Amino acid sequence: MLVAALMVGFTNTELATHHKAETAVNAELVDSNNMPINLAQFRGKIVFINNWASWCPPCVAEMPSIQKLKNTLKGEDIVFIMVSYDDQPEKAMRFIQKKNFDFEVYFPGKKYAFHTESIPATFVLDKNGKVLAAHQGMANFDKPEVIEKFRSLLK
Repeated sequence: MLVAALMVGFTNTELATHHKAETAVNAELVDSNNMPINLAQFRGKIVFINNWASWCPPCVAEMPSIQKLKNTLKGEDIVFIMVSYDDQPEKAMRFIQKKNFDFEVYFPGKKYAFHTESIPATFVLDKNGKVLAAHQGMANFDKPEVIEKFRSLLK
């Protein structure tokens, strides 16, 4: 559970070890306009990365809680990077619109440092781009203790 991940560092040791040394400098994305984005541009902010797909039931199930977390932390120095594993970008964007989520949709680039074999998977980076937490599997992100942990990271 991500709460424990944020409290002690990681929930999945293998996942955390694989990504522990990765920084935002190494993470490349493509936005919905097919423009390259480097996570380094978000330095100075906490970065919430979620790998998901519209065809993934656990991904779809956790999205409302991610939206609630985003709404709760609006105006804070945190950015939500929702990385779709959908084969067709249009499908992911239609899904987000249909569900009335206000997430920016991104796609893995050639040097995407947070690739996972299974989804959903979530990573939290500190303001310098270092991995603070990694979680594989569905989570509930709008629990009070999760929100409080994010607020403490933002101080």
